[in-house]
Amino acid sequence: MFIYKNRRSDDMGLKIEGGLTFTAPARDIEILEVQGRDGDVIIDNGRYRSVNHSLPCRIVLPPGQNLEMATTKIHDWLSTDQNYHDFIWSGDPDFTYKALVYEEYETQRVLHRYGRTVLKFRFHPIKYLTSSLEERAVSHEEIIYNPYQIEAKPLIKLLGTGDMTLYIGNQELVLRSVDRGINLDSETQTVTSFDGQRTEFDKMFSYPFPVLQPGNNLITFGENVEAMYVTARLGALIS
Repeated sequence: MFIYKNRRSDDMGLKIEGGLTFTAPARDIEILEVQGRDGDVIIDNGRYRSVNHSLPCRIVLPPGQNLEMATTKIHDWLSTDQNYHDFIWSGDPDFTYKALVYEEYETQRVLHRYGRTVLKFRFHPIKYLTSSLEERAVSHEEIIYNPYQIEAKPLIKLLGTGDMTLYIGNQELVLRSVDRGINLDSETQTVTSFDGQRTEFDKMFSYPFPVLQPGNNLITFGENVEAMYVTARLGALIS
């Protein structure tokens, strides 16, 4: 069973044939051959590639439904847009994946209420610990532990007014003239106002955006920070 766009696959009559297995995401690199130089020059673009995966499913419908009705419902469910959505499956219940349906698929009729199809998903290379997708308060000199080998790119909300300094391990974040609070999203590389309505890059006087390194991350901040909230987004490579 899997959940996609907040709907369960078994509610749509879909049952996964076998388990889910993934090809490990490849690092996005360029390999260049340079005249007069032995070997290759490797350029690392600093990211992992998304992964395509075909998901064979059986369609088993209750009495009163037919395959034509079911395929219309499934198509409306899966193909309404081309954005990543949360994907959760029963074989890895502690993690939330990001996926989208990226190609057309066909349905094979077996009987009036039975069929087969192969759904073609494109998966974001990182799966997220579901509990780390919830916002939580963080205190001065608290440690956030990242148990995975991938840097986490958190969403940070700081409440307060004036100049602010935040340290995450040895990373320093400097903010100036904050009005009531500010939101910093290290994943989307955006800075917005307390209410989320305005872009406020002009308040940020340091770069790059902070991340949560593997292991312990000590959080400290200055006196103008009245409260801090973090959505950690701890994650591992899908495999």
